[in-house]
Amino acid sequence: MFASFKSGKAHQEERENPGLTLLDTPNLDLCLRTPGSLEDIVSYGGLIMAGKGLLVCLNDLPEPDKIRAQDYLAGIAYTIGATETEISPEVTMYLPGEVDTIRG
Repeated sequence: MFASFKSGKAHQEERENPGLTLLDTPNLDLCLRTPGSLEDIVSYGGLIMAGKGLLVCLNDLPEPDKIRAQDYLAGIAYTIGATETEISPEVTMYLPGEVDTIRG
């Protein structure tokens, strides 16, 4: 499942056209995942490294595997400068560093 978001923080490029100003902003693919086993987590790390957003729910993993999965993904996020936001105890969102979130 994918969602697309527009980010105005980085990589904005303006082009002039008679009577029009076009503004190009990058898209963010947000991947929603619920792993069935710890082996699934490795590919999720690849999504973070590819600059995609990841919303991961760890409900289906046993408790020791949840901790391992969180540690693995947190390590990748830290290494590449991505942000990690806990939505609930079992749901975490990882976003590229140039994407801001608004908390209400």
